Amino acid sequence: MLMINMLERMSLIIIFTYIILQTNIMKYLVKDEYNKKDKIIMIVLFSTLSILGTYFGIYITDQSIANSRPIGAIVAGYLGGPVIGLIVGGISGLHRYTLGGFTALACALSTVAEGIIGGYFRILFKKRGLNPIIAGLAAVVAEITQMIIILIFTKDINAAIDLEKTIALSMISINSIGVFLIVMVIGSSKRLVDGQVNLIKLKEENKIAELKALKAQIEPHFLFNSLNVIGAYCRTDGEKAKDLILNLSNYFRATLEIEGDFSTLEKELTLIKAYVAIEQARFSDRLQVEFLIDDNLLGVKFPILILQPIVENSIKHGILKKIDGGIVTISVRDNEDEVHVEISDNGVGFENADESISTGIGLKNVNNRLKLLYGEKYALNIVSSNSGSSVSFCVKNN
Repeated sequence: MLMINMLERMSLIIIFTYIILQTNIMKYLVKDEYNKKDKIIMIVLFSTLSILGTYFGIYITDQSIANSRPIGAIVAGYLGGPVIGLIVGGISGLHRYTLGGFTALACALSTVAEGIIGGYFRILFKKRGLNPIIAGLAAVVAEITQMIIILIFTKDINAAIDLEKTIALSMISINSIGVFLIVMVIGSSKRLVDGQVNLIKLKEENKIAELKALKAQIEPHFLFNSLNVIGAYCRTDGEKAKDLILNLSNYFRATLEIEGDFSTLEKELTLIKAYVAIEQARFSDRLQVEFLIDDNLLGVKFPILILQPIVENSIKHGILKKIDGGIVTISVRDNEDEVHVEISDNGVGFENADESISTGIGLKNVNNRLKLLYGEKYALNIVSSNSGSSVSFCVKNN
């Protein structure tokens, strides 16, 4: 009967712990290394847990309690190490001592010892990580140690023996199960958090890889085409060749200065204007580019290398497939808490707008990066017909 009653009380401790782990406190318990703040939170939490374990206890006599107090001290030691276990055991043990009884001193000392034992089990089996089986084994050893301490430090040895005949099996088994379950819950939460962290890292690595792929796609063929154009103008128009060299220099300086995911709209437009100047030199009157820019937005934070692939796509697949060429319009305007960007042309359009995103490396990378940076609703929006196309998107204005 005592074991069933203790199982019910221990279940309350487990439920309390589970509720705590659904709050923001969880993040302080699932780390590989704990800082000072983490340790303070751990001490407060598990000291509270241990004290509740005493209050949830079952009085065997007027002076002795079968309880789940050791669970908090053992788990604290197992998570935070022997010092944390000692502190939690000391706090909850002192609380038990104030309640009195012929086992008061023995119970206070044993709670300290149990916290330390939990800590040393974590050190001994550190390579196994948060292992509920190891934690449960630590609880068994800690509870047996408690029974020994009660026999040593209780003056009435006969009363201590009678007490342990009643409580020993129940406390050793139930409290060990409680420690096992709490460490299992915390371990599951840690694996979930670690998985989320790894997913974020993978997304970051994916963004970097896509950006490198995009730069690798842009630079070689653009450099080759630019040098051909500059070489041609060197023979016919020296001043024009000089301007193109400056534009090419500005373009590559801008790409070399790129770091991270963001720059400013002004820097992105500087890169685009250098790119457009060289493309206009290549295709002469067949290509016109119009900029409609809200100057108040020039300082806004803007994703790097977003505009160039879209403008290139518009020129290559829209304007140049038209015999007499056409106009590309780059529009940037304020849209409350967002910046609306549209690159449109009066070229031949796309046969399939959705397919152009999935098959074109440039547009696909741009689309993926926008979604990674801002979310799914910030994906590219493409509208196309045989009279031209429009690619638009929004970025956050912050």
